[in-house]
Amino acid sequence: MSESFYLPEALDVHMHTLLGGMRVVLCERSSLHRTSIMLNIQAGSRDEMLSGTAHMLEHLIFRGTQHYPSLRLLSEAFEALGADFNAYTAREVTSYDVSLPPGSLEGVLALLGEAILRPKLTGIGAEREIIREEILSDYDSDGALINVDDLLAETFYGEAGKPIAGKPEDIQKLTKAEILRYYEENYCAERMVLVIAGALGNRARLLDVITSAFAGLPSGSTPRRLQTMHPVYAHALLSLRTASPSLPPARICLRHHDGVAQSELVLGFLSLPASAGEFGILEMLVRVLDDGLASRLSRRLIEELALVYDAEAFLSLTRESSLLQIRLSCRHRRIVRLLDAVYEILGDLARDGVDPGELTRIRRRLIWEHEALLDNTPALAQWLSSMVLQNMPADLRTRCAELIHVSADDIRTMAGLLLTQRPHVVAIVGDLGPKTSQGIVRLLEDKLGQMVEFTKL
Repeated sequence: MSESFYLPEALDVHMHTLLGGMRVVLCERSSLHRTSIMLNIQAGSRDEMLSGTAHMLEHLIFRGTQHYPSLRLLSEAFEALGADFNAYTAREVTSYDVSLPPGSLEGVLALLGEAILRPKLTGIGAEREIIREEILSDYDSDGALINVDDLLAETFYGEAGKPIAGKPEDIQKLTKAEILRYYEENYCAERMVLVIAGALGNRARLLDVITSAFAGLPSGSTPRRLQTMHPVYAHALLSLRTASPSLPPARICLRHHDGVAQSELVLGFLSLPASAGEFGILEMLVRVLDDGLASRLSRRLIEELALVYDAEAFLSLTRESSLLQIRLSCRHRRIVRLLDAVYEILGDLARDGVDPGELTRIRRRLIWEHEALLDNTPALAQWLSSMVLQNMPADLRTRCAELIHVSADDIRTMAGLLLTQRPHVVAIVGDLGPKTSQGIVRLLEDKLGQMVEFTKL
């Protein structure tokens, strides 16, 4: 790498482990006028017995506590301190985040501890109706799953990849006893990572406030359930660490869904987890594909071929894998042409790689993107959380240095590996006839040089 790059300033990060095992990450940004808290519970939909439990619990946390016994009263308490309280559930983590003025930090931490330690867990019936509305677009009128991302996840991960918000029939079965069991098993100190970014004041005082706010939190002793992924792909991941990986054939999963104008599709390439040395290369490859309208997907699919309105490439992570996804939608009759163009893009990268000017632009953009986190405490807290949860360096400077050292040859090699040595699934939801379906199979067999499994759901 001949270019020299200005790297972001090193973060002022301090990590602590409290009595009981709760980890605390403090990042001082004293010049900013907003502070952000992110409390991560290392448990999500993979840890539940009945689908939707983790997500339902996340909703119920907002329904009130012993001292603020309703959603309105708890919300008023946060908002009176200038705080915005939100949350989301993922497959392996549930996160509660609060954005607030720095002067309210102590009061907000006390409220957050109250919400997490003393929830009433009431209002299950009302939340069932709210969650049904939330997931309505994920199912057709017959109750079949039509969310293309969830179809891809279920194909790779089996039960571990089931819809995070839950299946409609399981949500109906959820009881307070089941939710309480999940809460008691997973909302414990050993599974919590608390990240605070912004103007923090005296650090020793702040640690005392955190300790007080979460006093009484059980340390935790129940092993995580972590439902296992699909055995075929679990075996494939193990084999990727060998010189001659044993991989299943590429697979097409089609869910017929009529009455819509477009088909939705997502290509998924399964790879090793964030702890593997190749993860930074995957991240740079994603940036080559989708880092603005000048990037490969937009340039080819939008500007040149006018096949789509939007194109998206991204990485998702689990404990044992990373998944590179390319998500698109188009008119049903154009789907074979669209897939052909995507494989052309990947094939070009595998053959020719990235030109120097393109790579320089991507490197500069990633540095600017990471540097912008210094002025955005919610985004910074989320970034720090993801780094800590994946056991990666929680420092912008270090992370940028790792990524800009990924070479054009690294990216070219990785593009080739995606096409030849990574488990591969194409999930499609749309109104496709037999001729189009057969065309997709022939296209993949031609592009990949192998037989392709086709499953119509």
